[in-house]
Amino acid sequence: MPKIEIHSFFDVSRKDYFVAVCSGLLLTASFPRIGLAFVAWGALVPLIYLAARNQPPACFTLGWLAGLFHGLSLLYWITYVVNRYGNLHLPVSLGICFLLVAYLAIFPGLFCAGLSWLRHRGLPWPLAAPFLWVTLELGKSRLLTGFPWENLGYSQYSWLPVIQMADLTGVFGISFVLVLSNALLFILIFPANRQRKALTRLYPLLLLVSLVSLVVGYGSWRLVKLEDYRGPSFKVALVQGNIAQDTKWDPAFQQTTLEKYERLTKEVAKHEPQLVIWPETATPFYFLADRKNTESLFLQVREMQIPLLFGSPAYRRKGELLRFYNRAYLLDGYGMPIGYYDKIHLVPFGEYVPWKRLLFFVDKLVQAAGDFASGEQAIVLDMLPAKIGVLICYEAIFPELSRNLVNAGANFLVNITNDAWFGRSSAPYQHLSMAVLRSVENRVPMARCANTGISGFIDSRGRITQVTRLFEDATMLGTIQLGEGKTLYTRYGDWFAWSCLVVSVLGFAYSMIMIGRRK
Repeated sequence: MPKIEIHSFFDVSRKDYFVAVCSGLLLTASFPRIGLAFVAWGALVPLIYLAARNQPPACFTLGWLAGLFHGLSLLYWITYVVNRYGNLHLPVSLGICFLLVAYLAIFPGLFCAGLSWLRHRGLPWPLAAPFLWVTLELGKSRLLTGFPWENLGYSQYSWLPVIQMADLTGVFGISFVLVLSNALLFILIFPANRQRKALTRLYPLLLLVSLVSLVVGYGSWRLVKLEDYRGPSFKVALVQGNIAQDTKWDPAFQQTTLEKYERLTKEVAKHEPQLVIWPETATPFYFLADRKNTESLFLQVREMQIPLLFGSPAYRRKGELLRFYNRAYLLDGYGMPIGYYDKIHLVPFGEYVPWKRLLFFVDKLVQAAGDFASGEQAIVLDMLPAKIGVLICYEAIFPELSRNLVNAGANFLVNITNDAWFGRSSAPYQHLSMAVLRSVENRVPMARCANTGISGFIDSRGRITQVTRLFEDATMLGTIQLGEGKTLYTRYGDWFAWSCLVVSVLGFAYSMIMIGRRK
């Protein structure tokens, strides 16, 4: 392996800075919209190379730089959202995006520094890479409300044989496989014993081939088994209203919005679906509170005699206190409400301001920040034979929420969302890619209904069977097979990720003990 040692925090060669940036950009290339899934199998090789030639402080700097360029090129759309809908000036919006990305970049920084630390303690550090990476992904997904947006495993969403293992390990298992592949590729390219290159490269090559064969073999076997499954069928219609975010809550456009949904729904109702779905906050009024518009919606459902699932803002009064909710309602074919679900995982600084006492200035700074309360439990909406688990907006990127719904009895997931905020950026495509893994993890299909797209259907294999285009009025009809039952992941959750955390802690504890003994 490379022998160059750099001892100063700042004494990093220009080439190493360039290598770090390349690693970050390669990571981005593996995600939508570029979507070169195969790149993820080797995108971290440059970062592991840097860990092999630098001291831990310099490695943290380089890893953070790689994470910074990855984050800026992946999450650039945050600037657009904050600038346009947060009513902030462009420099401030850029600063907010940079701060978020700078925080997220800490995790690849710790990854690179951690590998360097283990290398200096004489441990098999390349093979420790997947355990450390998954541990850090778990931290990123949980700390400070969590932000698991496009964890590494999501890059494989379009490669069906690879993602099938998620029913055992969740998306973290796929991340583990990808990082292990990167580590083995590094050992192949930079063998430890240069005098015996052929022999030194034989073992990692065999391990790499075995790893890929095992993952693809399991995935292919599961896909064949799932072909034999014939669950109850359920006919669903999606209505993509394509309501511009600028006019969505303008009272002058309220009737126009309702008339559009009524027209599109009547068109698709001719095909006699068993359920019609509208997007998140489809109704531009408080359902049940606004009597006139509520009665109009009741009448529409009674006329078509088809149940309707839709998003609406809601509120609950407790004394003089009003609590607002982002809610999904289910009406039966007679227009009667039979259940609702309140969004549990709210968007920080979008739907609420976390740590209000500490960040008292934020709601004044970001005028679009809401003041919503979160729901308290996973509620399944019963529309036999379907038992519907609703995920509102970016709840689809949190595996534990889908898992809780399936454990509560859901055999069908519905993701209603409003991705109009993202414009024509890569964000709607990234959002869809993460929803795919929720179906695979729990072996239940998903219907995704988005205000401006992308709407579509995902089967229990993770196959996207139908999609709409962005920013078009659209309806879609699909017949799905309801879920087959609980998977290992559904029952035990992120057991694999927590196991990686235990291994990582034990590895670093052992290295500290060895240091103590040497002293």
